[in-house]
Amino acid sequence: MITTKRKRNSGFTIIELMIVLVILAILLALAYPSYIDYVRKGKRGDAQQILLNWAVNQEIWRSNHPTYAGLADLPAAATDNYTFDFEVDPTATAYRLRAQAQNDQVNDKARNGTSCATLTLDQNGVKEPAACWE
Repeated sequence: MITTKRKRNSGFTIIELMIVLVILAILLALAYPSYIDYVRKGKRGDAQQILLNWAVNQEIWRSNHPTYAGLADLPAAATDNYTFDFEVDPTATAYRLRAQAQNDQVNDKARNGTSCATLTLDQNGVKEPAACWE
């Protein structure tokens, strides 16, 4: 007597694949906003570093000249995400550097919800908004 065993096909059914896709979509929907915030924070850090370097260069300029440098004398670096300029023209005793966000970076916010679209730094090292510099 010969008995034949049916070989069972092993693999995934379409329902199982759809369940996996739904789970992946849910995980992606939860993770993507955090990732975007992380990227924005990294770009904000780049802008802060440029402002700090520019402030150091301003102090070097001032040690050799009677006034702080203007944009024509000491231009700031350019990036795709920020423009750099002065809030008020520099004088012999004061300057206020500004980084203005562009593109999607204007949606950058600190942990407490403060908008970080504009970052400033003055000759006394005052950084505003403070929540964005933490």
